[in-house]
Amino acid sequence: MTRADELLDTLKSGLDPSSAVPLYAQVRGGLVHAIERGLLRPGDPLPTVRALAAELNLAVNTVAKAYTALRHEGVTENRAGAGTTVAAAAWAGGLHHREALERWRQHTHDLLAAGIEGDRLRTALDEVLGARQEHNGQDSGL
Repeated sequence: MTRADELLDTLKSGLDPSSAVPLYAQVRGGLVHAIERGLLRPGDPLPTVRALAAELNLAVNTVAKAYTALRHEGVTENRAGAGTTVAAAAWAGGLHHREALERWRQHTHDLLAAGIEGDRLRTALDEVLGARQEHNGQDSGL
C-alpha cells in the first residue's frame, strides 16, 4: 500500500457525517494526523482540493475550507507550481499542541451536542486543572 493509499484510508476512516464536528474540521484533523504519522512529510504535496473531494465524496468547498484552515495554522503552504504542500514548520513542533487542542475542541462539541451543559464542562476542566496544579506542587516540594 502506498502512502497516498494510506492517506486516503486514514481520511476516509476518520469521517463521521453524524458527528457534531463539521466535516471540514474532520478532514483537517485527518490531514494533521497523517502528518503526525509520517504519511505526509514537509514538502509533500497534498492532493488537489477537487481530487480529495472526489475521493472522499465531499463538496469541494468542504475540502477547500479544511485546506484554508491548515494554511492559516501554518501546517501547509501554497507554492507556485507545486500546489499545497506540508510546511516544514508543521513537522518542527507546535503541531502536536495545536492538534491536541483541536481534539479537545472536537470532544467539547460532541459533549455539548450530547446534552452536557457548558457549566458542567467548565467544572470538570477546573477539577482537572486543579488536580494537576496540586500534583505539580507536590512534585516540586511546594
